[in-house]
Amino acid sequence: MPIEIDRRDLYRWIATALLTLASLLAIVGGGWALVRGKSPVDTALDDIRRLPLIATVMADNPAAESRMRKAIEEELARPTRTGLSRPYALAADLRRQYIVPALRAADDPSALAALGARADFARYLRRADPAACRQFALGNLQRPELLPSEGRQLFAEYLQALLAAYRNGKAAGAPQPSLTREALGAALKQAGFTKVDFDRLQGFQTLSNEVSCDVEIKVDAASERLPAQLRGPYARYALTSN
Repeated sequence: MPIEIDRRDLYRWIATALLTLASLLAIVGGGWALVRGKSPVDTALDDIRRLPLIATVMADNPAAESRMRKAIEEELARPTRTGLSRPYALAADLRRQYIVPALRAADDPSALAALGARADFARYLRRADPAACRQFALGNLQRPELLPSEGRQLFAEYLQALLAAYRNGKAAGAPQPSLTREALGAALKQAGFTKVDFDRLQGFQTLSNEVSCDVEIKVDAASERLPAQLRGPYARYALTSN
């Protein structure tokens, strides 16, 4: 988990799907897709839609859904051996093309609400399941729909706040101020980050579940401790870094 929050956030975003393509292929091989009355392509498309904002992007841009269906068909016919599968690579492209520009144009209240909801969800996981909180920080949280009701509600609130920020920015169109990568370190120091915190960011893979979750919460909640003029720019950076 390096200090460049951008790469970590992209991995978290891509990994939010409830099923990986590998598990999907295993399910299809077992005949479950047929029991559900859906083709393997439709089953995979349902799972891709669970990625944050991807269903919205495909609803807003019908051509994007056609591209995704084609990517799934190609992946099922010739699975990718290394790296992201075709559907997840396309999802990342759709994020860069549609989601990131919209979130960069979101106003301060909606961007801060989305980042705050993410922090609230991480705080819940810290109390309820530190191992799951670490997974969330690493982008490996599996099956959030199996969380207890409070966890499901907080996760749904995070996704709803993210959608609201997307809609706000899409309507506004023009990008709002955001931090540069060079300004990120200074902003985190203003938010109270110490050398210990930066060392933990650099060595995240070695941290315990509890400490890694504490780091995640501190990153997500940093805007709460910044001067007013930096809070919105920090939130937009954290939501759009990739």
